Amino acid sequence: MKKFLIFSIIFLSSALFLFAKEEAPDPLYLSTPVLDASKLEVKMKEEDPRTLKEKLREKFHLPPSKKVYYHNIDLSQQPVTMDDYYRLAVEKKRKDFVIPKPIFVDNQDFILPDKKFRVIRYNTPPGQRNIDLSRMIAQRSAYAPAILSPDKTKMVYTQSVYLPKFAQTMSYAYLINTEPEDAYNLLYNTNSVQAEIKPIVEVGNEEIIKYQFKTLFPIDWSRDSSKIAFKEKIGSNLTETWKTNVIIYDFENKSWKRLTAVREAILYWWRQNKQIELNNYMWDIYPIGWDKNNPDRLVVYAYAFTKDNPLFLGTWSIDYNEEKSKLMSIDSTNVEIDLNGFGLKEIKLEN
Repeated sequence: MKKFLIFSIIFLSSALFLFAKEEAPDPLYLSTPVLDASKLEVKMKEEDPRTLKEKLREKFHLPPSKKVYYHNIDLSQQPVTMDDYYRLAVEKKRKDFVIPKPIFVDNQDFILPDKKFRVIRYNTPPGQRNIDLSRMIAQRSAYAPAILSPDKTKMVYTQSVYLPKFAQTMSYAYLINTEPEDAYNLLYNTNSVQAEIKPIVEVGNEEIIKYQFKTLFPIDWSRDSSKIAFKEKIGSNLTETWKTNVIIYDFENKSWKRLTAVREAILYWWRQNKQIELNNYMWDIYPIGWDKNNPDRLVVYAYAFTKDNPLFLGTWSIDYNEEKSKLMSIDSTNVEIDLNGFGLKEIKLEN
């Protein structure tokens, strides 16, 4: 009898202990109390929306991740933390983005006896040409094709140079003076060894910044051959572009300058008219070419990368003296682009 009593006490003690050890409901989850057995309602446990990093920050009382604030354009794609920002930046590689084609004048092809090549107006389609950086690491340099001026007295090409020690890229534009003759002969026979030793424009060599690249690529000559426009792309690791600038070289003054005023004008317009601070966005300009109807002005498109389809920020133009930036249209790319310089195009023949 005594043994039975002892076993009973042990059994009851174990049961009470197990009952006491039952976990209380997690306060992070919602549950509905039972008010009426006949109208029992139970809510499903909601999944904890916090990331593992956020849970750890809360557990160890760490400050929250740095946030980047965005205008509420598309909540489903709205970056909140810097991790979100970089993830979206990778998803929206700008090299995969196709710029809408503007209206432009006839490219005035000249068919030549040599069926492998033809002379074309260089900037066709407008604004679409870019330097190929894919082989920079292996070959240490990349060239943009030479572009012949409308009066056929000058040619310009650019070279980008990769420094493996710093993973940094710098770029130079070189001038070749020519005697006016047939455009095909000039483009086909002129060699880079004929270029002037000193570059007319050089970017990226001001200081050593590891992983940074600055590249130059010709946009087009002005109609009177007195100026040439370049696009300067600044970015990191030869992949992601941070910013694009317009650079103009003036042969009369033998000097060059960045036309930064157009970027400031775009920022100001969106801040004043739409209360949007574009510096909080991934955004950039795309230089297209010289305005057909205003040959002293260069046309650029602007886009913000904040949702699946890039947000168009307007068609803008800037004069080469940088005296006035102009909004041509906030919702259209319907603008005529002048085609001035000459280039060679290879013709692929069918066997």
